[in-house]
Formats: sequence, structure tokens, C-alpha cells
Amino acid sequence: MAEFLIEVSRQTVEIIIGLHEFERHAPQRVEISVQVLTTDLSGDAGNFMDYDAIVAHIRSYAGQRIATQEDLVLAIHSYVSGLAHVAKARVSSRKPDIFSDVDWVGLSYPARSLSG
Repeated sequence: MAEFLIEVSRQTVEIIIGLHEFERHAPQRVEISVQVLTTDLSGDAGNFMDYDAIVAHIRSYAGQRIATQEDLVLAIHSYVSGLAHVAKARVSSRKPDIFSDVDWVGLSYPARSLSG
């Protein structure tokens, strides 16, 4: 059995998210990344990480109203951590369009990298 690092990188979803008045009325682009450290996988049929479920779960937030990036990241982390064969998970979100003079604003949970 092997340990794998599964990554879903910068999946984009339109979500109504934020506490500022200008964020509460229209969806904005949010990029979600997920890292999953697996345990006890062989890669054989029936013994693999179904990353389709992670991608579908992230898609399910499209059009929803979420108060903060922290709420979003914690909810996704909770879902991913409950999947079979997950030893550790890390979820990040980025809002690339929030400020014209900033590349993106985002956060990760947990704060420390899976490798650290």
C-alpha cells in the first residue's frame, strides 16, 4: 500500500462571498485548491482516491452565499477529511478579483503545509 498526495489545483467557482457590502450582491470568482495526503492506497480498481467527488463537492458551492472564506474552507476541509483513505487534507481559497491592485486574497486551512 502506498501514500499519495492528491491535488486539485485552482478550481474556479462563482460564489456570493464576503462581509463587505460590495461583496454581498453578486457572485465573485473564487479559486479553491485541495491537497489530500492518502493512506493505504494501491491504485488498483476499488482502492484509489476518488478526486471526482472532491471536484463535484467544490462545484456544489456555485451560486451559494457564504459569509467568509474561512467558512468556505472549513466546510470543504470537513467534507474532504471525511472521505475514505484521507490521512490529512489542506484546503486553500483565493479571491482574485477583490482588489484591483492585488493579485489575490486568500487563506489555507490548516495554515501549515502537509509536508511540514
